[in-house]
This record gives sequence, structure tokens and C-alpha cells, in this order.
Amino acid sequence: MNAATVLPVVAAYVSAAVSVALAAGPASGFARGYVDRLEHAGADDAKDVAEADAPGGGTSEQTAADAAGFDVVGGEPTSGDKGRATADVRVRTHEVRVRARGLLGRLPQGLLAVLLCGATLVWGLSRGAELDTAFALPVVALLGVAGSVDAVCHRLPDRLLGSAALWLLAVTALRPVAALIAGIPASAALWPAGRAVLCALGAGAAVFVMWLIPASGMGLGDVKLCALLGLWLGYAAVEYVVTGLILGFVLAGLVAIGLMLTRRAGRKDMLAFGPYLAVGGWLAWLLAVA
Repeated sequence: MNAATVLPVVAAYVSAAVSVALAAGPASGFARGYVDRLEHAGADDAKDVAEADAPGGGTSEQTAADAAGFDVVGGEPTSGDKGRATADVRVRTHEVRVRARGLLGRLPQGLLAVLLCGATLVWGLSRGAELDTAFALPVVALLGVAGSVDAVCHRLPDRLLGSAALWLLAVTALRPVAALIAGIPASAALWPAGRAVLCALGAGAAVFVMWLIPASGMGLGDVKLCALLGLWLGYAAVEYVVTGLILGFVLAGLVAIGLMLTRRAGRKDMLAFGPYLAVGGWLAWLLAVA
């Protein structure tokens, strides 16, 4: 065995260990702090609303109006503005619902990362895709934490998605350079990176159009996640981006049907798309390296 054979395998194992440590340590710690900040912000908004509704609550009326984006002219807002401000704050307060906070603990996130990264590592090495696996493992770990946050409070943190995107951008930029150094023609070396960027823009734009439709239930976090999946899977081929998104929506639909049939959710209840989109992207990556 020579270095060219051993080093990619070592890189995959090191990437797996670092990715699990990242998910169980800094990423899960950030996730818990993120949810805490959302809860505190929601509690402050609820307090502002209560004070604004109380007689003589002029100062809190100003706070509630400011939170809703209204300007107060002459000290007191009009009754219409006050009502809209209070209603808006109530909506924002009710949007933050935290469920199963324990999922974001170090141990659950560590176990989840071990499961996801372990399966990714075994599958990638068995298919001879050592470097692809090493590059994918940090993304898998970060998506696991981001999907957990979405399941807990219906939010996809920009920092987690942004960290995964920065890693993918760095890898996407370096791989063509390595290919050119290895003597691969420029067109063959550069096209996969360009395709990945185009897929990111296309996937993000498609889901953004869905976000513009209120009944779609999509959020801006889902738009960013789909763009991230486009960047990740687009390096392999366009069809894997499409496959990942379709799998994500199919999984979400099946779970929604199951929840309604078991009466654990109603037609008007919101479902967190993030975990299912992330799983769909992960399954599409497994197909890509197969």
C-alpha cells in the first residue's frame, strides 16, 4: 500500500472524528444557546404585550410598537397602530415553541453524529470514495445539528448553515485547483464546481418562489438549506440535487400524513421541513457515491 492509497482513508477517518466532536461540542452548544435566546426574546415580547394592554402602559406601548416596526409620533400611537403592534408581537411570541429541548444536549447530538457520520464513513469507504466522504462528513454533522434545532423550535440557524456552506465553498474551490495540478483538462476540472454553484442558485431560487406562497409552509431557512444542498450535491450531478429535494418533500409528506392519521397533528399544524430536507440530501449523496 502506498501513500496515495492510505492518506485518503486516513483523511476520512480524521474528518469523521472531527465532525463528531464538532457536532457534540461547539455546534450543539451553539444550538442550545440559540434556542435559549429565542425563548428569552419571546418572553420579553410577551411581557411587553401584557404591559401594553394594561391601563397606563404608555412606555410599554412604545416598546410593543417598536417591536412591530411602528413609529410613534407625538408620544402616543394611534389605536389602530397600537392594535396592529400588539397583534404582531403576539404572533412573534407564539411562533417560538420549544419542544424536546433535550435533543440538543451534548450526548444526544454526539450519538446522532456518530450514527450519521459512521454510516456515511462506512458507505463512502465501501464505495472507494474516500475523499468525497472526508469532504461530506462535516456537512453531515452540521446538518444533523441544524435539523435538530428545526425539530425543536422550527428555526434553521444561519450560523450552522453558513458554516457548512463555507466549508463546501472552500472544498469546491480547491478541488478544481487540485485537478488542474494533476493534469486534468481545464473544462473537466472547472465544470463540476461551476455546476455546483449553479445548482445552489437554482435550488435556492425554486424554493424561494415556494416561500412567496403563504400556503406552502416554507421558511427562509428552508430556502437557504436547499441552496446548501444544491451546492453539496450539484458537484456530482444535477439529478442528485433534484433527487435530494424530492426525497425531502416526500419524507415530510409521509410524516405529515402519519401524524394526521394518528391525530398527533392537524391540517393547520406546521411541520419542520429542515430535518426531512437534510435527510433527503444525505440519501441523495449516498446514491451519488454509489
